[in-house]
Order: sequence, then C-alpha cells, then structure tokens
Amino acid sequence: MKSSITTFLVFLNLISSAQIAFEGNGEPVDSLNTHYGQNYLVLDPVSERMAFTQDRSGLSDSFMDAETINGRGVILFTDWLDTPGMVSPIGFSEGWIYFNKVIRELGVYRGGIFRTRSATMQPERVDIPFFKNKAPVQSGHISKDGKYMIISMESNHTYGVEDLYVIERKYDGSWEKAKNLGSQLNTKFQEVTPFLAEDNKTLFFASNRPGGQGSFDLYYTVRQDNSWRNWSAPINLGSQINTTGAETSFVYNDGDKWAYYVSSQDSDAYGDIMKISFKEQIEEDTTEIASTPIVEVKLEENDKILLKVIDAKTEQVLPAELINGNERRIGANGIFEIDSLSGDEIEIKSMGYLPKVILLDDQLKPGENPIALSSIAKGSVITLDHVLFHRGTSDMVDASKKELNLVVEVMNDNPDIKILLKGHTDNTGDPVKNIQLSEARVKTVKEYIISQGISAYRVSGKGYGGNQPIASNETEETRKLNRRVEFEVVED
Repeated sequence: MKSSITTFLVFLNLISSAQIAFEGNGEPVDSLNTHYGQNYLVLDPVSERMAFTQDRSGLSDSFMDAETINGRGVILFTDWLDTPGMVSPIGFSEGWIYFNKVIRELGVYRGGIFRTRSATMQPERVDIPFFKNKAPVQSGHISKDGKYMIISMESNHTYGVEDLYVIERKYDGSWEKAKNLGSQLNTKFQEVTPFLAEDNKTLFFASNRPGGQGSFDLYYTVRQDNSWRNWSAPINLGSQINTTGAETSFVYNDGDKWAYYVSSQDSDAYGDIMKISFKEQIEEDTTEIASTPIVEVKLEENDKILLKVIDAKTEQVLPAELINGNERRIGANGIFEIDSLSGDEIEIKSMGYLPKVILLDDQLKPGENPIALSSIAKGSVITLDHVLFHRGTSDMVDASKKELNLVVEVMNDNPDIKILLKGHTDNTGDPVKNIQLSEARVKTVKEYIISQGISAYRVSGKGYGGNQPIASNETEETRKLNRRVEFEVVED
C-alpha cells in the first residue's frame, strides 16, 4: 500500500467539458467478490442497485437472481460455465433491466438483446433490426436517458474482433439498427465493456490494443459530432487503475464518490469488483441529437485516394487486381484511384502473393496509401495477424475465417503450394501447456482450411509454444506479438 495519495487528472476541453480525478489506487469490494468470477458490471443511475455476471459451474435454467448485499440491491446474472453461451447486463432504464444473451445453435453463436422487470424476471427480446453478433461474448451499456445503447460485438464488417456499436432509440420507442463507431475508435483487437457517461459523449471502454499495461486496459474517448464515428484519440486511464492483468467494466454514477470496475490479475482468471475514489464534472446532455446515417463520402479532386500495391519486403510496386463485388479492375502499374469512401470491402490480388482485403473507409488518407502484400515463394513465412482465438482456448474467433479464406484462395490459385502452419504463444505460464495450446490452435486452423476443400496432404502444422519469440516477453505490449499463427510455404 502506498503511503502517499497520488491524483490522476484528466481535462477534456472538447465538445464536453469534463474534469476527472482519481485518488489513490483501486481496492477490492470484498462484500461483492466471491471465489466465482465477477464480470460485466453496471449500475442503476437512479438507485443503489448494481448488476453483474457471476461465473458458476453446474447446469441450471436460472439466468438471474436478486439479492441484497450490505444494504445494496444486487442483480446477479449467472453464467453457467458448462453451458455454451453467456448473459451480461447492459443497464437499467424506465424500470427495465436490459441484458445481452448469447446462445450456441448448430455450431454457431447467436447474440441478442433482451429486457426484463426484476419483479417478474420474464425476459422479452428487444427488436433491433438486422442485429447480428457472431462472437460467444457480448457486452454493453444503455445511457442514463435511455436514448442509446453501446454494444460490443463481432458483427459484419468489423475492424477486428469485438467492435463497439451504437443503437439509437427513435421517438416512437423503437430502435435503429446498430452502427459501427468507426476506425478512430475500433481496432483489429477487442473493444469491450463500454460505458457512456451521462453527457452521452464521453465513452469509457476496455481494449487489448497495443500500448496497454496488461491484457486489457481501460480507456476513455469523447465523441466529436453527431455521426458517432468521429472520436478523440482514446486515452489510457493510467496505472492507478490499469495493471499487468485485465481491467474491464469501468462504471460510475454522476456525483458519487466511487467509480467501480472489474480487475483480474491473470487474463484467464476470475475477476473481482474494485472501487476507486473518484471526482468528476460532466454536464448532462439535454440536446436532441438526430440520427445521422452513414453515407458514401464523395471525394474532391484534391482529396483523391490512391492505393499503391507493393511487396511487403522489397516495397517494389506490383501489378495487381482490385475486386469489389462483381467489379474487377486491373492495375498494371500497381496504382488504383479511389473516388469515394463507400464502406465496401475490396480485395487486392497480385500473382505470387497472399491477397489482402481492405475497407474503403476513413482510415484511407488523401494521396498514396501503400498496400503491402506478402510473397508466397518457397520459404516465405507469413504471419496471419487476424487469426485470433478466444482467451486460453483453441476456439477460433469467427472473424478469423476472413483471413483464412484468403489462404484457401491462394492455395486454390496455386495448386502446387504446400504450407506448414506454426502456432506460437508467449512464455508466460506452464511451457508444456503452452505447447499443447499452440498445437490445438494449429489443429483448429488446419481443420478449417481442409474443410474448405484443400487436400490434407498440402497442409501440415506444428505448435511451438513460447520457444520462438519474435519480440521481448518483458511487457504485455511485446508479448502480444509473440502470440501468433504463421504459415510457411514449404513447396511452391
């Protein structure tokens, strides 16, 4: 325990004027923590109630229970570990408790949003047009005024694994379809457990993006306009909260002394509810914000975007093909001009290289944007950056199939190619278990490639555990680089 008290000050002088201060460090809320895992914490903005998910072993039809702990009302959502799927609270609004529910049917995860009254515990589905979550987890938060839900899920056209989406409530009480919060906020990594402050602009969330102190760190950002896609650069909440473990589910009520969050010192272990002394000044948003649809952005002549296809190692310009649906364009000089940011996914191909899929969005800047392709010549080793697995398991994240489909495509285009899949972990934990986990993950990838029609004799695999690092294992940021799946071209 530190003898002196440190204070972390954050000044937000953007659209929303805010002053946030933490005093001291986080401490566990012993009355709420058990030997079970606590996760996905939310608070009732008009009472002392809170809700969170508690991991349990066993089988039961019960999904929630109401208790009183030290005078505080607690709604427990039970995540039965032996049952595929999960539940997690979203928040309280107008007497309802909103929550996420994910089930597994016919080998596919399906997510939905529900609500119930705590007195009846009779859930009803909330109708969200075209709602689709493909991940086994789903988290979120409903704003204090009930106008917005921020949901973390893996849907179509995500930037990585779980992305953050906004769902806006219409004046008749129904809900709009979910809109991605954009590339300024979402990354190829996971953005989870969002919390929207009462100004409806300041957003807190957890992410395992590079640069954090642990496996998941807590960040905040501020919305800059009504599009919900323009955000200030996310800022880490700092070492008073974030540790080398995993911190998620940051929440507070306006004017309260304490902010709460969930912390786990091992990314695969159970979480504890923590609290930290907290002061804030964020003005409540009373303006009516109209829904702003995402539309195709036409570019002026001076803002033209050029895609320049190059070799990832030599940076030599490559003749290439651009595929957008049924449209195919040949770029003999390796240059493609983009005249609109349509949000479409396009594929870039060049003979003898692994194709790449990119999104026509605001990540592309005026002028030349290099698109680096990896050679598939014999001896080439290519890291599959977007082939990811759920924590501590060999269960592949569904979005990984997009990159593996490119591997399948290049093997179909080049029928003589044979590849060796390589699985790697960092050096934390039991070395034997790390090798076993990396071998299991390689097996999962191999089985998927074979299931797409590639002959088994063309695909071999091996797990190396943490024996072949490509970066230091001293920090979490560099350890993440060592957790990877590669393939080596052993015959072309």
